[in-house]
Amino acid sequence: MNFFVNEAMGIGNSGVEHAQFYRAKRFDQAGLDYRFIFMELVDNLHEAMDKWNLSDNQVINIWEYFVYGDEYALNGLEKRSATEHQSVIDSTQTIRSDNKITSSGMRVVRHYVKYTNPKKNPPLLVSVDRVEIYNNATNERKIMFEQLTDPHNEGEVEIKNIHLYNQPEQLFFPNLIQFRRYFFHRLEKLFPEKNVFILDRGEANEVALMDDDVRDQNRRKLISIVHADHLGDRNDPANPLWNNYYEYVLTHLDQLEGLVVATELQRQDLLVDFPNLAKKIVTIPVGGVQDVRQKLVPKAHADFKLVTISRLAEEKHIDLIIKAVINLHQAGKKVSLDIYGAGGEEKKLKKIIDESKAGSYIELKGLTHHADQVYPKYDAFVSASFSEGFGLTYIEALNAGLPVVTFKARFGAMEMIEDGVNGFLMDFKREDTDYNVSQLEVGIEKLMNTDIATMEDAILQSVDKFRDSVIADKWRKLIDEL
Repeated sequence: MNFFVNEAMGIGNSGVEHAQFYRAKRFDQAGLDYRFIFMELVDNLHEAMDKWNLSDNQVINIWEYFVYGDEYALNGLEKRSATEHQSVIDSTQTIRSDNKITSSGMRVVRHYVKYTNPKKNPPLLVSVDRVEIYNNATNERKIMFEQLTDPHNEGEVEIKNIHLYNQPEQLFFPNLIQFRRYFFHRLEKLFPEKNVFILDRGEANEVALMDDDVRDQNRRKLISIVHADHLGDRNDPANPLWNNYYEYVLTHLDQLEGLVVATELQRQDLLVDFPNLAKKIVTIPVGGVQDVRQKLVPKAHADFKLVTISRLAEEKHIDLIIKAVINLHQAGKKVSLDIYGAGGEEKKLKKIIDESKAGSYIELKGLTHHADQVYPKYDAFVSASFSEGFGLTYIEALNAGLPVVTFKARFGAMEMIEDGVNGFLMDFKREDTDYNVSQLEVGIEKLMNTDIATMEDAILQSVDKFRDSVIADKWRKLIDEL
């Protein structure tokens, strides 16, 4: 069995989850079995699964497994339940316990504790202290653990002292790594053939699987996915500073059968540090487009219509795009911008638009789950990210015939965008907002002054290596060779 190992998924997801969803479709195309493995306790997990079209027999959640057992892991959740939610609130209007019945039929009871804030303001803090999980249908308590919140470290939460009841015996694990390692051992007993664990996120998962004295390497194969730039910096070429999220994997590569990156440029960059691992480090895109080329629809717009689609997150620098379009509009250019996505930066972006009275030509359009229907309405795609490990939206835009203006960033932009051929790559300086805004203005103006129809063949040809069937074949070949 092939397992996609991640921490969690939700109604809204990051690029890691979308890469998993895409990979699942390519495994279907290649005839490869798989299960999603999620490690966090997510109350609305099955509602999120419905949102993203995952069936109950495709997903194994570690907490649900220890409530429902082997049959759940093999065949999925037997039935859904009605949800309920009740809280106990004390005389100071503080929640002291929270009782939820999830749609999976678990009853999750969270006990809260009130304590002094070492930072003084506010004077008291409230956090979850202990969690109990029951099978609501039988009223059996199956799991209990402590949840420790560190007020000195941005409120970071650590799960410890995990008790399992009626498994059939009672078991205790002092930390998550030992708990997860036991879970993986149980999975391997249920799926006795060769198992491939594809690690998408979570150092605890990496340690549990890689640092395991009883691992049978003939049966347990490990592949790690690099979803972002693996480097913090290379200021000292002999001692690169790894991205914290990938440090454990990159210092334990001997424990892996494969390290998958999304672009050939990133693979070549890794080979600078690991020149003897050319066979182990493999390029497989984390997203792609349909095998049949789209038919392009002629466009006749009064203004030059730009679109960007992404999470509204600080690292996407969408404020730079807005400022560039505002400057172009104030200079008399007929240009508009639609922004699709949701996230924490929405209020900030709306404020910039409102203060510049730009609402007539810049719009926040909200989240879309139908990007393929959005792109054909526009003339070009614009991005301002300083780093994209891959950049699925680039491929989607190119596949719809849209040229792309973006920064010359590692690795996705530099691999997918050929300057002057299917878009424009602009220089950027991380700490110079004015320079970056002006660069985007220049790139957008270049496109406005280009006959995009003459670029269409090159734009479509640039995504041929990202066709679904090509990527499915790459995964089939990798899995078969393990």
